[in-house]
Amino acid sequence: MFRIQGFFNPYLSIGQSRLDAVLTISSDVSVVPNSGGRKIVGFVLDVSGSMGGEKLSQAKNAARRGIDMLSEDMWFFVVSFSGNAQVVVKASPATEANKAFAHNAIQGLRASGSTSMSAGLKTAYQQVKNSGAIMASVYFQTDGENGTEDSSYLANVIEECKGVFQCDCRGIGTDWKPAELRTIASALLGTADAVTDPAGLEEDLRAFLTRSMSKGISGAVLRVWSPKVVKLLTVKQMSPDIIDLMPIAKRVDDKTLDVPLGAWGNEARDFQVAFELPAGVANDEVLACRASVVYVDAGVEAKVACDPIAVKWSADDMLTTRISKEVAHYTGQKELADSIQEGLEAKARGEEDRATRLLGRAAQLAQESGNEEVTRRLKKVVDVIDADAGTVRLKKADKAADMELELGGTRTVRRRTGSAVAQVGADN
Repeated sequence: MFRIQGFFNPYLSIGQSRLDAVLTISSDVSVVPNSGGRKIVGFVLDVSGSMGGEKLSQAKNAARRGIDMLSEDMWFFVVSFSGNAQVVVKASPATEANKAFAHNAIQGLRASGSTSMSAGLKTAYQQVKNSGAIMASVYFQTDGENGTEDSSYLANVIEECKGVFQCDCRGIGTDWKPAELRTIASALLGTADAVTDPAGLEEDLRAFLTRSMSKGISGAVLRVWSPKVVKLLTVKQMSPDIIDLMPIAKRVDDKTLDVPLGAWGNEARDFQVAFELPAGVANDEVLACRASVVYVDAGVEAKVACDPIAVKWSADDMLTTRISKEVAHYTGQKELADSIQEGLEAKARGEEDRATRLLGRAAQLAQESGNEEVTRRLKKVVDVIDADAGTVRLKKADKAADMELELGGTRTVRRRTGSAVAQVGADN
């Protein structure tokens, strides 16, 4: 069902103490829910005053079309929020009768009031818990900034929602803060993106539902065991999106860390892990970690492990300077994301030369790695004169394009070839 492979250079130069590795986890999980468990999808809609007109009209239309996609073995709910939240459709099976009720209820939504994201998420949490579902996905959309007084509540609610449902966040228009949606999505193992034209909501929601309905197993965990002398520095999902997973990792004991991976279908994802090792001399060896995927299959916990990730110190430059192509690839993808973020920040400050240089480097990295999605978004912000050389020219200010690039800059592509310096794995 699962397979885990490790890629890294097994040799370190004398004095080197950091080890970077890439873990590739793949699965052939069926779309049938494990153990016959219930799957639920939630639609959380912002109905604050700023959502009036075309935005709310398109949001309601997208939700109705999305509900029509659900099979009767799925459950769903609809929550609306402004300064507070209300259950528009309680957690129910997606029968034709319940879908018809939902259509009418959604059509009756009106825009008014302020924005309290915590209220929407808290009510979604309650609906998921009430449903008894083992796998839950939520589509959360808003068009504005969260109310100042709600900020502290939001952090607490996000913490409560961890492990209960995954959440994809979408900002409609341009009057919202990307950082707020990224915070929610990262903590809840989802994606954050901009839908600056409300007409694009239906297509985006359909793609979300297609992904959600393809999941067949919930609650998978990456378990990392390391000796006490080794410090785990970072765990990041690198593909299909860059997500820092350390903030949601759970310490099992002084040697073991469990990192939630959420629901899985037939897919593959790549993760970067980095370790700080004790000092070593030539021919010393150290075990950095034993990594495994832990999940529940038919009510029984199962585990798939890759071979131990261990390294040896060497004075042989021919060995120590070899680079794992997987590690190098994702180092480049991280640089790409950083160049975009820093370039947009410089652009916002009016530092055009710095912004041009950074976004040019981003265009170059995107070209080299074949990242077509990021290239497409970059071209809305800059004219690419020579991608190979990283030569670009800033376009006229366009807030919508900047926001799309800022959130899309963490999209990555996988390496097209599988060669590496070292590869360990298991088929269990």
